[in-house]
Amino acid sequence: MPPWLGLALLLMLALGAFMLWGGFAIAWDATHPPRKGLAWALATKRPASPDDLQLESRETSLPGLDGVPCPAWHVRGAGGADAPVLLMVHGWGRSRWDSLARIAPLLPCIREAWLPDLPAHGEHDGSRSWVGVREPEAVAAMLGEIAEQCPGTPVLVCGHSLGAGVALRGAARAAKGGVPVAGVIMLSPYRDLHSPLPGRLALRDLPVQPFTALAVWMLRRVGCMDEPLERDAAAIALPTFIATCEDDAISPAADATMIEEAMPNATLLVLPGDRHDDPGAADPQRFADSMQAFVRGLSSSSRA
Repeated sequence: MPPWLGLALLLMLALGAFMLWGGFAIAWDATHPPRKGLAWALATKRPASPDDLQLESRETSLPGLDGVPCPAWHVRGAGGADAPVLLMVHGWGRSRWDSLARIAPLLPCIREAWLPDLPAHGEHDGSRSWVGVREPEAVAAMLGEIAEQCPGTPVLVCGHSLGAGVALRGAARAAKGGVPVAGVIMLSPYRDLHSPLPGRLALRDLPVQPFTALAVWMLRRVGCMDEPLERDAAAIALPTFIATCEDDAISPAADATMIEEAMPNATLLVLPGDRHDDPGAADPQRFADSMQAFVRGLSSSSRA
C-alpha cells in the first residue's frame, strides 16, 4: 500500500470517529439536560421563588415517571372561583424557575397553578430525559392529580418549547381519561427535534451536519425521537392557543403554523422578534392580552 493511501485511510477513519463523537455528544446532551435551578435563576436575574413575585405558595410534588415524583410549586392566582387551574410545563434544559418567570401574564385569569420540574430537570431526581417521548405520560398523571385536588374545576395546561408538545400530548391523554382539560397554551412549539437541534448549533456558530443527522439517528435508536407533532395534533380538538416568534431559529414560525393548520380548534399568534425563550418580549401587551382573552374565553365556555 502506498504511504499516501495509508495516510488517506487514517484521515478518513479519524474524520469518521470525529463525526460519530459529535453526533453522540449532541444526543447525550439532549437526554442529559443542564440543571437550571436556584443558582441559575439568581445568575440570570429571574425570580428565585414565588415569594419574589409576592405569590402565596407551597412546595409540593406531582407524579412523574417510573415512580419518581416531580418537585413543584403550587401558587395562588388572582382569578375568581370559576377560573381554571393551570399546569405550567417548562422546556428542555429549564425548570420551574423558568416557568415562574413566565407565569405573570396568566395570573390574573387563573385560580391557582402548579409549576413542576420535569424528569431530569431542575431538582428532579431523575438522571435522564426522554426528550418529549415519555414526558406526556407524566403530564397526564399530573393533570389527573390536579383534577382530583380541584374537583369540577376546568384545567388548563401551558407549555414552552419542548414543553409545548409535551403539554399538548399530555393534555390529550388526560382528556381521554376523563380529566376536564379546558385548553392548551403552546409557546414556541416545534414539530420535532429536526428544528431545535440544528437551530441551537447554528446559534453557537457550530457546524450542523452531519452531526445533527447522526444525533437524530442515535436518539431514534434509544426511543427518544418522537413523530412530528402535527400528526398527533390533527386528532386533538382541545381549544389551543399557539404563540411563536417570526424569526425564532430554534422553533421556527413555520413549525407553529403547520401545527395550527393541522388542528381543528387552534389559534395562532405570530409575534415579531427572535426570542425563543421569551416569545412575548417584542410586544408584551399584545402577548398578555391575547393569552388572557383565550383563557377567559375558556371560562365563559365552561359556564355556558
